[in-house]
Amino acid sequence: MFSVTVESAGALQQLAGELLDVSDGGLLLALPESLAVGTRVEVQLETPVMAFALPGRIVWTGTLRGPSQPHGVVFDLEQGPPFAQRLYEIARQSW
Repeated sequence: MFSVTVESAGALQQLAGELLDVSDGGLLLALPESLAVGTRVEVQLETPVMAFALPGRIVWTGTLRGPSQPHGVVFDLEQGPPFAQRLYEIARQSW
């Protein structure tokens, strides 16, 4: 798994989660708490070669699985296939 930090708009704390999948339009995250669909978030990713923060919003949530719940996040700005491919390669190395 690849660790991420999620800060939701208006929240006083950050959530530590896991990156499950990536596309050029968004991310699939596992988070320990449920965030409502439509919640604006900033997803912070730190890898051995780069660190960045991606603004977006929650577009769906799934059924709780163990200690975490899946969340779909769409980026505010589409990052494009090269970004998604590079991030996937970096994340896959840590999986």
